[in-house]
Amino acid sequence: MTRSTRILTSLLAAAIVAGGCGGDDKKSEPAPTTAASTTTTSTTAAAPTTTTEPVPVATAPLTGMPIDEATLARLARPALAVKLDNAAGAMPHEGLNEADIVWEIKVEGISRLMAVFHSTDSSEIGPTRSARYSDPPILALLGKPLFGWSGANEGVSRDVYRSDWIVNVNWDRVKNSDYFRKKGRKAPHNLFTSTAALWAYTEPDQPTAQQVFQYREVAEPNTAGLPVPGASLSVGDTPSSWVWDAAGNQWLRWQYGKRHMNEGAGQSNAANVVIQEVQYKGGSKTPTAKTDGSGRVLVLTGGNLIEGTWNRPSQLEPMTLTAADGQPIRLTPGRTWVELTPGTTAKVLSPEVAAGLLNG
Repeated sequence: MTRSTRILTSLLAAAIVAGGCGGDDKKSEPAPTTAASTTTTSTTAAAPTTTTEPVPVATAPLTGMPIDEATLARLARPALAVKLDNAAGAMPHEGLNEADIVWEIKVEGISRLMAVFHSTDSSEIGPTRSARYSDPPILALLGKPLFGWSGANEGVSRDVYRSDWIVNVNWDRVKNSDYFRKKGRKAPHNLFTSTAALWAYTEPDQPTAQQVFQYREVAEPNTAGLPVPGASLSVGDTPSSWVWDAAGNQWLRWQYGKRHMNEGAGQSNAANVVIQEVQYKGGSKTPTAKTDGSGRVLVLTGGNLIEGTWNRPSQLEPMTLTAADGQPIRLTPGRTWVELTPGTTAKVLSPEVAAGLLNG
């Protein structure tokens, strides 16, 4: 089946209207002479000042956020996905709060992360780890992305290399300096990279990122779903919670009961959390997420929970999210986390538990 490579960005027409004020050139006639002199005071109006704000000219396909002229060139580059370690020894992460989309995927027992960059840059991403069989079908959602990873077994490597929609920039295919061992970190949790190093391998005519989700306008409130304080879930043996932070208008992440922190960038946060219930094939040694077909989805967005269905006809086609009432699920512009949960593991948090996490 032919893979769609349409770029689903929406362009906004913009015009700047400048106004000016002109004064009268005529001089005042001199006042007639009288016995008593008269003093005349003249007041000159201050010239109006104008402030030019950046005008949005496009929308980032992976976040739905408006992009101005100064950063428009970023939209021409492809998506860049990097696999990240998510073991306890890998904390704190770097790069997650600069990513456009983050996937959490079950591996052997615990989970791994896939951070996707497009509209923003990150000077350090990591710790990076190996690829899995689940990765190529997920990457197909992004068009033809660059993929950074640090190794895999022979079968996985062969599968990734044979996927012609992936441009591989794994550690043994690039310069040694493009991945580096970070001081103060213990192996194998110390291998890092950057967006600048990996985007340098963009191929000529490599397409830009392909849109994955539908978004509302920036100022458009979410009216779908019901308010919830948060949700808990597990991807493999990695438990996590998301709590709605009304003050920051975002969802904040906890992992193993602790705030999920990023070095120098605060707590992991998202505008949306897509909890996608999937089947995992391959057993405990090689769990592989089946991300084609259909299943239940729970979407945390704008302080609400929307229940619905995800649908993807094949591994090389886009995915759609549809609410229970049949309407497309539209996300809040911003970062999105996708939690590939093995079946029904998500539960709504009670207000007391959510408040305890948020204020703890």
